[in-house]
Amino acid sequence: MKKSLVVMIFLAVVVNMLFATPLIWRGATTIKPKQFIVQSNFYYSQTTKSYDTTQNKWDTLTTKKQVSSLNADIMVGYAPIKNLELKVLVPVASKSKDTSSSFGIGDIWLKSRYALITKEPLLFTLSGAVVLPTASKTANPPIDDRTVDIGLGIIAQTKTFGKLLGHLRFGYWLMGKTNDTTKVGDMFEYFVKLDYKISKTLTPFLTILGTQQAKTKINNQQSHGTDRNRTNLQVGTIYKASPILWIRPKISLPITSMCKGGSLAPYTIGLDFWMIK
Repeated sequence: MKKSLVVMIFLAVVVNMLFATPLIWRGATTIKPKQFIVQSNFYYSQTTKSYDTTQNKWDTLTTKKQVSSLNADIMVGYAPIKNLELKVLVPVASKSKDTSSSFGIGDIWLKSRYALITKEPLLFTLSGAVVLPTASKTANPPIDDRTVDIGLGIIAQTKTFGKLLGHLRFGYWLMGKTNDTTKVGDMFEYFVKLDYKISKTLTPFLTILGTQQAKTKINNQQSHGTDRNRTNLQVGTIYKASPILWIRPKISLPITSMCKGGSLAPYTIGLDFWMIK
């Protein structure tokens, strides 16, 4: 009974980890030395389906079990030297489920990026992050999973044909423990994106992105039904509103046949703001 309860709590906590994480945000370019970057990403989703691991299919959630989430990721970064970025990311979330609601800061990120190849046609950057358990222990629904996680990523960017720009990104996460007996499954993430530059100010994009997460271990034993796969189609556009400000509206849709485990939202709406100076 206790094991089942832990697994249920885990599934509730990780419900919003649908996409490639901030570990592989942005392309392979880095900001110039002594420049700052401020990035704020806002997104909304509401779960409507839950995965039945015995029947291997998605079931519709009742209204009382659906979780609505309004999230904001606020990141500030600085380039102390050429090709190196150091950043702090603070996630904030407001969630509701039936009569319960929560609001607060999630697990804070410490991030870095280093550009290894900086000349076109190929750009190549390494990314790393440590996530610290700063979310509330008592939030209901939970804001974050409160584990110490370490992520390593690679980001490649290349010009293709004409106005097309290609991105290929991968990341791997060593996930931490929620308590002395429960180890969250490690996670692989991927991101394949095409930009089409219409003009200097407008660039639509199309992305396939997602995650594959291993099973949670309790007392070193894998827990049935805690592995998760996500594959999503994302469309949006980048609008350069000024020399220092970029705005990016987007919508993400899960490819349900290529998703498994946990709960699922039919769409996620996002709006990002980047400022580099």
